[in-house]
Amino acid sequence: MKKLKHILEYLLFILLTRTLRLLSVDTSASLCSFIAKKIGPYLRVTKTARKNLKRVYGNETDIEKVINDLWDNYGRYIGEFPFINVLDSLELDKRVKVIGLEKVEAFKKANQPFILFLGHQANWDFVIRKINDIYPKFGIAYRKANNPYVDREILKERENDQHITMIAKGPSGAKSIIKAIKSGASLAMLVDQKMNNGIEVPFFGFPAMTAPALAKISLQYKYPIVPLQIVRIGKSSYFELILHDPLKPLIDKDIEKSCYNIMLEINKILEQWIREKPEQWFWFHNRWKN
Repeated sequence: MKKLKHILEYLLFILLTRTLRLLSVDTSASLCSFIAKKIGPYLRVTKTARKNLKRVYGNETDIEKVINDLWDNYGRYIGEFPFINVLDSLELDKRVKVIGLEKVEAFKKANQPFILFLGHQANWDFVIRKINDIYPKFGIAYRKANNPYVDREILKERENDQHITMIAKGPSGAKSIIKAIKSGASLAMLVDQKMNNGIEVPFFGFPAMTAPALAKISLQYKYPIVPLQIVRIGKSSYFELILHDPLKPLIDKDIEKSCYNIMLEINKILEQWIREKPEQWFWFHNRWKN
């Protein structure tokens, strides 16, 4: 029954993506936004988003407006996904601007790979298409979809370049990360996901389980850490990928303390980005303990 369910989900996924590709990317994004704003508020995940927003903002902001705009962004994300790897280079360059390349110029000249960290903001999948503008070779850590057939299809969409290696998170992914490091690749990691283990680090002032893998890799392999902010321009399918200054974390003789300091600084940067565009962050998961 589980396999049958996965096959049906996969067929629905294929039907949806192929149907949306009959439209333009802008029409697809607007259509999915319209549907998401109509249906999304009645889904269980909206209760999670509302709870998270109330935890962070209290009565400081119009939470229902943020939720409406949140579904607009997520609907556009769904509508844009089928087009990410079919847009030609000219159209992609028009829609996705990389800002701050000078922040990594010294690393490129010295052939010094680094770790790029980002959050689930705007449409993070567009980063994959533009990532070789930032460094010639990348290993990108990602979380597998629960459905193996859908995961295979998504992977096919994402891994569109011989200089990009998609690395599934988990025990098998650790070996792939080491292999990527030995090949001289930079790494890209999403660092704002819900974790059941890791280390407790404040996020918006509340303890949040945080994966220390990024910090450990940086310390062990002397990889600098570079923040990458993703911003959707208005309610459109145009984006800015903003590279910020590399981190200068407080390093301690105690490795665990150093890892904590690094992840604390990263969480603070993510907080700042999210406060700038709260509707563009993925509030739907339980980032904090109850």
